[in-house]
Amino acid sequence: MNRVIIVLSMLFSTLFTFPTWAIAEQGSFAWADVVEAEPVRQVVRIPVKEEVCWDEEVYHEVQARRSATPAILGAILGGVIGNQFGGGTGRDIMTMAGAALGGSVATDQQRLKHPDRFYASTERRCEMNTEWRREERIVGWDVTYRYQGELYQARLQDAPGDRIRIRVDVTPVE
Repeated sequence: MNRVIIVLSMLFSTLFTFPTWAIAEQGSFAWADVVEAEPVRQVVRIPVKEEVCWDEEVYHEVQARRSATPAILGAILGGVIGNQFGGGTGRDIMTMAGAALGGSVATDQQRLKHPDRFYASTERRCEMNTEWRREERIVGWDVTYRYQGELYQARLQDAPGDRIRIRVDVTPVE
């Protein structure tokens, strides 16, 4: 029972002293006349993104369909002709050279007879460009105000009206 009385008395004393120290912490409020308010300006760079598009002519290659048969026949024919020259190891070399040359000639003839084709088309190309624009912004207000005949200054976030609300705090000097 004794503990309950102690807890209750502590609770009541806290409840009755709370408003006193809360008000003392906040101070009191008053109104002051605004004498002057100057905007504080700052130049900022703002990115402006813009999509830029254009039409571009693009060339495409269409490879002709060519048969491998002429190249094979050219290699065989070249090998036969090359085999007619030289003797021993030279004959083997001439056969290989004739086969390579015959295959190459036949391939070149195929390209001349059936060339690759190209055609053009127009394609839309786009990219994002960033332009930087300079802009002046108001970032605050330097305010001069009068309270009880004295001038004070403060920087406020928003533009004041003719009067501003101020906190008055009186503290003892030791």
